[in-house]
Amino acid sequence: MGVTGLLTLLSMLFVSVKLVTCAPYKPVCDKTVVDMFIKEAREAETAMDSCNIICQFPEDIMVPETKLNLGEWNKLHTSQQAAEVWNGLILFTKAVPRIADFISDASLKFQVEKIHGDVRSVVHLFKSLNLQDEAQTSQSEAKTLPVRTFKKFFSVYTNFLRGKLRLLVMAVCHEASLST
Repeated sequence: MGVTGLLTLLSMLFVSVKLVTCAPYKPVCDKTVVDMFIKEAREAETAMDSCNIICQFPEDIMVPETKLNLGEWNKLHTSQQAAEVWNGLILFTKAVPRIADFISDASLKFQVEKIHGDVRSVVHLFKSLNLQDEAQTSQSEAKTLPVRTFKKFFSVYTNFLRGKLRLLVMAVCHEASLST
């Protein structure tokens, strides 16, 4: 086969090969993304309902305060809201490995490992919305709450996702849809 035959063969291969594209990722502004994290947090919280003495921490674990006055929250600039959410995510990122150290029960360990993965995913979601830079330019003091049980920890985490995180993500996505 000469050069002409090789070129013909290669052109036939390239013409017949269709480019395969991966399925697109769910857009981060898809409400179901945040809802999935909330659902998993609620499931972890529910799993703690039957938890006994082994579900207590030997020390306080600091988590973000989740009380939210909607009127005051809406008055905050997006960068201030982002800073509050970012500070909360940092607290959860630090807390999860600490509480994992207290666990000997396999089912509890599974729940904590699952939440640890979810927290990392939520951080990635936050960064994908380009909020990290905005959060770091607006320094706000993190309001914290000490917790001593898995039940309370998962309850605070669920409320954080349902409240501050969801409101921020939906507001940013709404602004992005208006600008396109």
